[in-house]
Amino acid sequence: MTHFTKGPFLLTFILFLAITNCISQDALITSKINYYKKKADTFLDKEKALYKHYSIDNKGISIYETHQKKLKNDFEFHIAWEDMDDFNDCYKKITYRQIFEIYSKGGNYQKVATSYHSSINADTKAPRPVRDKKKLNGLKIAIDPGHIAGDMEMGDIEKKCLNFEVSDLNGKQDSIAIAEGALTFATAKLLKNKLEEEGAEVFMTRAFNSSSAFGLTFDNWLISNFKTTVDSFQKAGKITISQKQFFLNDKASKRDKFRVIFKELELAKRAEIINNYKPDLTIIIHYNVDETNTGWTKPTNKNFNMAFVGGAFCKNDLTTAEKRFAFLRLLLSSDLEKSILLSAEMMKSCEKNLNVKTAEKKDAKYLSEGCLSAGKPGVYCRNLQLTRCVNGPLVYGETLYQDNINECIALNRNTDKTKNIRVQQVAEAYFQGVLNFVANQ
Repeated sequence: MTHFTKGPFLLTFILFLAITNCISQDALITSKINYYKKKADTFLDKEKALYKHYSIDNKGISIYETHQKKLKNDFEFHIAWEDMDDFNDCYKKITYRQIFEIYSKGGNYQKVATSYHSSINADTKAPRPVRDKKKLNGLKIAIDPGHIAGDMEMGDIEKKCLNFEVSDLNGKQDSIAIAEGALTFATAKLLKNKLEEEGAEVFMTRAFNSSSAFGLTFDNWLISNFKTTVDSFQKAGKITISQKQFFLNDKASKRDKFRVIFKELELAKRAEIINNYKPDLTIIIHYNVDETNTGWTKPTNKNFNMAFVGGAFCKNDLTTAEKRFAFLRLLLSSDLEKSILLSAEMMKSCEKNLNVKTAEKKDAKYLSEGCLSAGKPGVYCRNLQLTRCVNGPLVYGETLYQDNINECIALNRNTDKTKNIRVQQVAEAYFQGVLNFVANQ
């Protein structure tokens, strides 16, 4: 009799397990759908208009070139939920070029990623050695000193400089002449030394003051690279033949050449060399100014700190495959979440060490109109070239206002900006932010 009752019971039990597993899987998928939809709405889709380019459903996440192709379910790239962990593992271990190649081949991730699995295993990082008790031992950190101007002439070409007269508290007139690129490079140099002393391996995108990410000054780049770059821009359809003639016949000013040809190209180079370095985190250093202080020819009373991370794509920001891939990367990986935590630590450190408040959305027009709050004081999602293109956790810092009535006088001191006390304080603020972030991981 027992023999006859075991069969139905076992079958019922197996069926129960199968149903329970299905329910569990369905609940897991539902939770993933809800998480990624909320992440897209909160941090990535600034105008709630990107639905034409992506879908998140029971099958996974799909990216579409156009809305018409979405209507036909003709996806540019699709990743199933069961492949999500493999994608993130792949993303961490192979080069940016390789992961973008996977995306560019299009179709289903599982089908196109197979050929890269040997590269994943080959490129796996060796365990970091444990030596001493240095807080940052073995950590790889990239530092990007914003802009390139090491002097006022280049600062004027970049439109990233201050040049005016100001009276101090004693009524003494002081000539303010500050190039932001000199401040960022000095800050990066000081920060690099601090990080290395605590055991970090540090890479800087600019090798010397006035240099660009190409390892050249702008003037030297014009001599060696400008003509061939203009040719390539015209062939790629980025500029017209008449524009090419304008640039090559010396009708264009240096500022025109910088703005139209050099600037975006050089930013792309920064992202490329950072991604090739594969840092554990990236620090992008900028100093800010009051946007309402037209021309920056006089001081202002405003003064804030803020930091940017990726996200806040607008409706026309997914026009190329590379931008759509950047959207997908920020959605799928943990880069954005870690960037927010890193940036939050930076903002707390800056407020403490610099005695300058973190900015609220009302404090700048571009914060209220061009950004999304990242949910932490002073941290905002913003679709800048580097926040979009640099892989891994990052902080894009905008510390204090250079044109503030007190800051401009303090920052104006010392020809060698590494000796400037205020610059030293900014470097220390970044350093303490890194230490706090790492300690909390």
